[in-house]
Amino acid sequence: MKNLIRIFLFIAALPLLATAQSNYKPGYVINLKGDTLRGFIDYRGWDTNPDVIKFKQAQTSTVERLTVNEINFFSLDKVVSYKKYTGTLSMDNANPDNVQENRDTTFKIASVFLKVLQKGKNVALYSYSDNIKTRLFIGDQPNYQPAELVYRLYYDMEAVKIFEHGRTVNENTYMSQLYTLAAKYNAVSTALQRDIEDSAYREYYVLQIVKKINEAVK
Repeated sequence: MKNLIRIFLFIAALPLLATAQSNYKPGYVINLKGDTLRGFIDYRGWDTNPDVIKFKQAQTSTVERLTVNEINFFSLDKVVSYKKYTGTLSMDNANPDNVQENRDTTFKIASVFLKVLQKGKNVALYSYSDNIKTRLFIGDQPNYQPAELVYRLYYDMEAVKIFEHGRTVNENTYMSQLYTLAAKYNAVSTALQRDIEDSAYREYYVLQIVKKINEAVK
């Protein structure tokens, strides 16, 4: 019986052991001085953007824990890249399953790693996901400095005074931001305008628009 219990406990612990295992992939980091250091990064699949990464310059080297205080950029070869960003992060909840009352413009200043979704000749698209929501950022050349694409979803209680009932508001500021960049890089067309107007605030949809802006010839 004791042996059966040991076997059962071992099998039950296998998922935890697998999770604890490292998964080092070839990649590189760029430190605050601008130096590029090649090595291996422990890739965790990150559903939310990482605050810290494990890095070693060789498979047998000591593991370093690196944050935005030590590096400006890191990349796993042909997998994913992250860029340091210091600036505002919107803090409103845009969950359609739990719409908040009234417009929320709160934000915080933070230094975080943004995921690089695409960096083209004209613009770059980034994302930042935490336990509140996923935010999209865009920047254009020459320095591709990220700025948050703004989207808010809320229940407007002020409308009760006028319409005797509230209303759900989709504040799609990101659409005008995308259109402005499309115009700047001569990417405006009837098709692209329709794509912007029909887009949802999701990585996939915005990425298709960014690809077209990057294909344009200024």
